[in-house]
Amino acid sequence: MADSIQQQLQQLVLLSDSVGTSSGNAGAGEGGGSGGVSTVEEAMEQLGPLIHSVYRTNKQKLFRQQVDLFAQRKDAEIMKLCGSYHQEFVQSVAQLLKVRQNTSELQEKVVGLNAELQLSGKSLYEKKAELLSLRREHRNIQKAVDTVKGCVEVVRMVANFDEQISTKQYYSAIKTLGSLKETYMPQVRKYAFGKLLETSIPKMETKLQSAALSDMKDWLYGLKKTTRDIGQDLTDRMKKKQVMWAERDSSVKERYFVSSAVQFVLDEEFDHDDPITIDMMPLYQCLHINEKLGRRAEFRRSFAEDRNDQLSLILTSPVNFVLANLAPFESMLHDIIGFFIVEHNILASAPDFRSKSDVDALWDTGIAKLSDIIARNLQAIRSDSDVSGVLQNHLTTFTYVMEENAYDVRKLRELMMAIFGS
Repeated sequence: MADSIQQQLQQLVLLSDSVGTSSGNAGAGEGGGSGGVSTVEEAMEQLGPLIHSVYRTNKQKLFRQQVDLFAQRKDAEIMKLCGSYHQEFVQSVAQLLKVRQNTSELQEKVVGLNAELQLSGKSLYEKKAELLSLRREHRNIQKAVDTVKGCVEVVRMVANFDEQISTKQYYSAIKTLGSLKETYMPQVRKYAFGKLLETSIPKMETKLQSAALSDMKDWLYGLKKTTRDIGQDLTDRMKKKQVMWAERDSSVKERYFVSSAVQFVLDEEFDHDDPITIDMMPLYQCLHINEKLGRRAEFRRSFAEDRNDQLSLILTSPVNFVLANLAPFESMLHDIIGFFIVEHNILASAPDFRSKSDVDALWDTGIAKLSDIIARNLQAIRSDSDVSGVLQNHLTTFTYVMEENAYDVRKLRELMMAIFGS
């Protein structure tokens, strides 16, 4: 009977295991759930008759004993099963504890390294900040050095400018001034030194202009003797031509009515005189400087005023129409010739500076004043035939010289006709 109960219990356990297995696979197919339920129902159906049989035969005590034995046997099987893997489990636990210990040590090392890294990073950050500060200082110092170099160069150029003016190197001075204004001023304008220099530029320009103008006026003053020499030289040349004209056409008696244009053409073949040369460099230099400084119009007006004053000075020279003292008047004519030869050269070489209308107006002014001088002394001239003859020769030669240099002498001829007759 006991064996029978044991067998039935064993079957129930096996059936229970199959129930668990079928329940674990219940989701594999659509009918998995219903199969597990039917198996449980079968186990319950078998358990019911067994319990009924136990109570019917009054074997409850035996049934409990068999259940206890069955449970003990199963416990033994479980212990045996656990005993087979216990050593591996213990080893795994030991390894796990060791790993845990190593992990703790590693964590401590990581924390320590992190602290060291933070400390090193702080030092590195401080060094980096210091390096950046030093780099900024270096850039500022380099910028300051470059600025100082630029300022030193500006100071050097200003010194060169002053030296060039003192040594009359005006072309170099205007280049230096141009470099200061165009190249260096934009670089130093934002500094106090640059602002000071900027306010000094107009003064430097005025200084250069004044120096060049002073040299030009000295040149004009020096021309006084040069122009007289030029006038006398051209007068002497014209007198030689008049002699040649007389030899060419001895029938012409009144020389001042000779067609000079024809005579000039005929003389070209025999004219071997050296051309008159005048050093115009101071004028051109001053003109160039004033053009570069943007003061051309101002210089043109100033030059015109100076030339008017010079001509007035020539025509206010004291003269005396006495035969023994006609030399001052002849010198005046020489001065006028030289004066207008200079004007002729300026007009030919710089027509955009000195226009023909300016020169013609100045010539008309000169002839008007010369006519006025003669008119004021007309009685003395007509009262002495010798004076009248010498004066006529001087004016005739003067007329030819000026006509040869492209000046209009019609008014002068009209004056001579009025004084000396036909």
